[in-house]
Amino acid sequence: MKDLNLFKSPEGFWITSSQILSALEKVKAADAKVLYMHTGMTFGAPNIELGRQDLLAHLYDLIAALGVPTLLIPTYTFSFCNGEDYNVQASRSKMGALNEYIRKMPCALRSIDPLMSSVLIGQDRDLVENLGNNSIGANSTFDKIHRCGSDVRFLFFGATASDCYTYTHYVEKRLNTPYRYNRDFTGNITDGDRTWEDTYTLFVRYKDVVPNTDGLLEKTLIARGLMRKVSCGGSSISCLTEPAGYETIVEQIKENGLAYITNDPGDRNTEFFVRNMVAL
Repeated sequence: MKDLNLFKSPEGFWITSSQILSALEKVKAADAKVLYMHTGMTFGAPNIELGRQDLLAHLYDLIAALGVPTLLIPTYTFSFCNGEDYNVQASRSKMGALNEYIRKMPCALRSIDPLMSSVLIGQDRDLVENLGNNSIGANSTFDKIHRCGSDVRFLFFGATASDCYTYTHYVEKRLNTPYRYNRDFTGNITDGDRTWEDTYTLFVRYKDVVPNTDGLLEKTLIARGLMRKVSCGGSSISCLTEPAGYETIVEQIKENGLAYITNDPGDRNTEFFVRNMVAL
């Protein structure tokens, strides 16, 4: 693979293909059988000589070079939450440019989940097929990931676990944390030439509950050697196994039921307003 200048760091240095690939190798992303990747284009200023599509294609090629059998990426739309219908083939992901690029690839298989869809490239198609209607509950993609255990690694590619480790909410659901509740959302789903009305459930926060942004989980994972993290330009690349994440989240919630929120108003207000929802 040709070594290209991809991003210019805040200090003015080029971040190259080989540097990013080296970081991916250092965090052991290639050791996964299933790699669930959160992304962010935060390494630095993109090299304008490449062009947007060429840059995205090259970044995907770097991930593909790891040789992981199954790649999963979030392509969440929260369509029904936002008062929109969901089209499996056409609804844009709200999870960033690289995710949207991968979603459009001919080999991409997307789940029929109008709230929290995922796209799969590779072998283990059941991770996005034959799902239930609880987007982070029983028989969801995250539930199937949990059953895969140590075969799964979560990769944060220019993103951090503090910003976008959505799997945390699956564990919150399993523990039935008191600051969230099940809420049903109904709308239309289109898949190919078929359209139907359906209802999906999401474990949402009560109205006045505010998530914590202190990075407790990531700091703990790094301190215990459970997450490998490598600086890369203005951002980082990090990776951890599913059991490391799951067990640490369970431990922290059991020690402090409010570990991941800043407050518990206690009034359990279930008002929900349609907005541009991009996170759970």
